[in-house]
Amino acid sequence: MIDKSQSAGADVLLLGMRLPPNYGARYTTSFAQVFADLAEQKKVPLVPFFLEGVGGVPGMMQADGIHPTESAQAVLLENVWPTLKPLL
Repeated sequence: MIDKSQSAGADVLLLGMRLPPNYGARYTTSFAQVFADLAEQKKVPLVPFFLEGVGGVPGMMQADGIHPTESAQAVLLENVWPTLKPLL
């Protein structure tokens, strides 16, 4: 997706994700490292953990535990804006 987006002339911002700790330290660390490695390889900016301050926080995630609530949107903007703004 990064290659296709860049070939279409788009600037790309990679939003990293982390797994819950119940997956084990080795797996969660490796998973997070994929985003850092990909950002470096493709020379794109990275927000290491898009859900920082939201994931696992009561009231910030919908009942499915996957999607942020409306009240989380301001935090997500704070997480992304410093890296996104220079691309605009």
